[in-house]
Amino acid sequence: MNDESWDEEADEAKLHAMERAAETAEPDYYRLLNVSRQASADDVRDAYRRLSRLFHPDRHRSAEQREWAQRQFHSVSRAYEVLTDARARAAYDQLGEKGVQTATALGLKVQSPRDLLEAFEREARRRRFEEIEQWTQSESTVTVSLDSTRLTADPLPRRLRSYRTMLGPVGLQSLFVRQAFSADLSARLRATVAGQAMSRDGRGSGNVIGTLTYTPGPHTWASASISALPPHRLTLQGSFQQSLERFYTTEVVQHSLDLSTPPSVTATAGRLLFGGTVGTLTVRTGNQYALGPLWARSPTRTSTSATATAAARPPARKVPRASSSVVLGLSGACSERGKFALEVTAGIEHSLASATYLHEVDSHFSVSGGVTAVGVGAPMPRDARFRIGDDDSVATAPNVASGLQGLGDVLLHAEMVATADSWTKLGWRVEFSLASGVQVAATLHYLGHRIQLPVLLTPLPDPTVAVLAALLPTVAALGLHYAVLRPRRRRIVQQRLDELREEQRALLYQRKRHAQEAVQLMAPAVERGRSAARAAGGLVIECALYGDLPFDIAAQNSNTLQAALDRFWSSRAALSAADEPRAADVTLALQALVTGDQLVIVSGGSKHSLPGFYDPIFGAPKRLFVRYRFRGVVHEALVADDEALAIPMRAHAAGPSLQST
Repeated sequence: MNDESWDEEADEAKLHAMERAAETAEPDYYRLLNVSRQASADDVRDAYRRLSRLFHPDRHRSAEQREWAQRQFHSVSRAYEVLTDARARAAYDQLGEKGVQTATALGLKVQSPRDLLEAFEREARRRRFEEIEQWTQSESTVTVSLDSTRLTADPLPRRLRSYRTMLGPVGLQSLFVRQAFSADLSARLRATVAGQAMSRDGRGSGNVIGTLTYTPGPHTWASASISALPPHRLTLQGSFQQSLERFYTTEVVQHSLDLSTPPSVTATAGRLLFGGTVGTLTVRTGNQYALGPLWARSPTRTSTSATATAAARPPARKVPRASSSVVLGLSGACSERGKFALEVTAGIEHSLASATYLHEVDSHFSVSGGVTAVGVGAPMPRDARFRIGDDDSVATAPNVASGLQGLGDVLLHAEMVATADSWTKLGWRVEFSLASGVQVAATLHYLGHRIQLPVLLTPLPDPTVAVLAALLPTVAALGLHYAVLRPRRRRIVQQRLDELREEQRALLYQRKRHAQEAVQLMAPAVERGRSAARAAGGLVIECALYGDLPFDIAAQNSNTLQAALDRFWSSRAALSAADEPRAADVTLALQALVTGDQLVIVSGGSKHSLPGFYDPIFGAPKRLFVRYRFRGVVHEALVADDEALAIPMRAHAAGPSLQST
């Protein structure tokens, strides 16, 4: 297989499925006893008694069968022992069989079920933190802004000829560093402490910000952030997803804790319009408004040219100004690998319109581009007033705009993002602006850490510099992607697939052998029960297959039922003739689970842990097909691996055309 024909996404999906299957390879005690995770101690005891009657060593005569029965009986007894002990069961629910061993180590340090659960949660977090604490519990951002205008001061041919100019010093514009640490205070509350520092033009500033994030449910979260050092800033955020089609977010920023300035409020409402297209409406109030006399003399509303009275006052801390605006957005997918985003902003001080298109070359490489047009507002007459209320003593707002004066700037950007491996992502962005020139930015993401390197190439809108800065790195990255990274990923994925298959081969073979032994042990009792059920018109499992089944069942009362049955028998013949069967015959194992002409298999988890079952095809999605007869009527059912099964059901009736078969 060459690299051009390699289906990378399919192999990676297969690898992830196999890794998940390997993580859950240990026996599932709930599945082994065929009880739900909410089952009572009595339910567990009844299931244990049914299986112990089948696998008790004293019920079998030969030495070989006694050895098989001893192994099966030990597994069933272990499941019963764990699930009927409150402490061991809580440990098993949290950490599996390893959690039961941890419970023994904890001893009697905890008493109540709540204390027990919290103890195991702490143990689970401790184990998880030991493995990935330095990556997941800390995040950092380092941004180094450079000025390389000396490299582009001369025409391109002269720059290429002048080796000394190319090696000239590059100026440092600014440096920004941020480090954040997070910790879970509870299952729903998370605390984050972040420190940040910035240096620009020989002056520096810094602050420490604390954040609490509360997540009451999977569709709602809220957070509050406050800075510890001046300038103090309070930020409240929240998000609520009403349904799969609607969501709402809000943000409130208070720049002064003494409430001398109004808070800036941003509210967004989103809705799925059609297909995969989402529309959003965002309203920003800014912080230049007033409610009657409240905030009438806010620093964000008064003119920068202070009056005589204001000049006599001590200088107040400068508060950033934010103007109000309304934003309409539209985003979605226009093709299988193409996405678009459109946005129009109508603001008092400025308005803009932007369009962006992103194309995914594959799951590890994407390119995007966009254009933004910025309009500058015209100054508002000085006697104009914006107020809410009846008080006329509202300060004027001389720095806001009353309409669109003209085109202020046009920005073009091109960006590429490449994923080197599961932890590393590289980005390259080029921005071309009529007002600020050409700037490039390189970004490295490694787990929770990010390094940014923006570089100003030229303050002039030089098209040659912009084109070269966009094309040369993109071509080089594509060549590296297809010549080096993609073949490397293919080797890694294939190697990992082979390693997982080899790791699981011996274990799967052992479990297959144990499952076959269990079927042989239960066969005499099951056959007697089948004969009695067939004579009484009860529930009889005629055929059951579990695995990667290459067929489906036709709809009830359709004309293709006979064709579906033909496909079933042909598929079964093909499966039995294959070198590596993709399905297992679990007819007797399923019949053993029938109690009182009823069979119920609970949902959740894989069915390969049921007595007499095994995993016939590691890592592949599996289903269970059942063909059974109840009161002389043939029924058929096909369920997914983690789906519940309850029979008999009238909806499973196969129809008159199959009743004579």
